[in-house]
Amino acid sequence: LHPRKAVGHPNIFFDTLVHDTLSLELMIRRNKGTDQILVGLDDPYPLGEMESAFQSSYPGKLLDLAFNEGLITRAQQQQMWEDNVLRWLGADKNEALRKRITKQQTVS
Repeated sequence: LHPRKAVGHPNIFFDTLVHDTLSLELMIRRNKGTDQILVGLDDPYPLGEMESAFQSSYPGKLLDLAFNEGLITRAQQQQMWEDNVLRWLGADKNEALRKRITKQQTVS
């Protein structure tokens, strides 16, 4: 399988950790949308998005900036934060797993 064809496979996802909105915009354009882009593949290792007194970063800041710049919609932001993660984990096809994951989110 040619690598360019493999990129479109439904089980291949890309992380939003690209450090700037222009790179995120390019990723969205090249992937023809946000269906295969998600937040947090580096979890539990917060690479570059740790909130602290020394920097003004926080998890999801890049998506907030992209929304504020009009690069993504709220629906796309939600999709990358939650829906695509559930699909990546297979929870979109497994209701019990989906309930378990979303229950843990409300407890955390």
